[in-house]
Amino acid sequence: MEFMQSGPDIVRSDHQRWLLDYWASQRVAGSPPIWRGLNSGDLAVPFDHLAWMEVVGEDGAARFLMRFHGPRLAIMLGSIEGEGKFIDDFLPPSYLGSAVATYREVVRTRGPVYTVADMRDPTGRIVHHERLLLPFSTDGARADRILVSIEPRSPEGPLELRDLMKSPSRGPVIALCATIQY
Repeated sequence: MEFMQSGPDIVRSDHQRWLLDYWASQRVAGSPPIWRGLNSGDLAVPFDHLAWMEVVGEDGAARFLMRFHGPRLAIMLGSIEGEGKFIDDFLPPSYLGSAVATYREVVRTRGPVYTVADMRDPTGRIVHHERLLLPFSTDGARADRILVSIEPRSPEGPLELRDLMKSPSRGPVIALCATIQY
């Protein structure tokens, strides 16, 4: 997977821009911010489209354990239950390669990654699946927590926000994949 480099202005969603600004304000000397957990008092965005992963293992062998996903993400995932499982145990195979590649890029660069993937909702409308991945650290050095924000949007109007990842015949089309530089 090829990652272009971009500034923070590439992020479209207001919530995701707020999260990116918050993340940038919390980091010190180019290190990921310290993970303090999800606290509604700290974040001025709804938790509905947020998830967080724990990075288990190092580098190319790292796996990503879903510790939390907001209620709207659960609806988007369909009947897939991810909390407490590694993403390679619950994501459909057609999504897995690109998902793991983006999480590994976050760990490698210790910086944010932003993607836009195009998929279809159950009624056939195109959905732009905008995803912001933000690295955090428990030790101040390595990226061992990843905060994920997913914002689905459709240029065709209202979308059916359910079962977007349930048994897809093919994976999403990656329209944009960028590491965000400061």
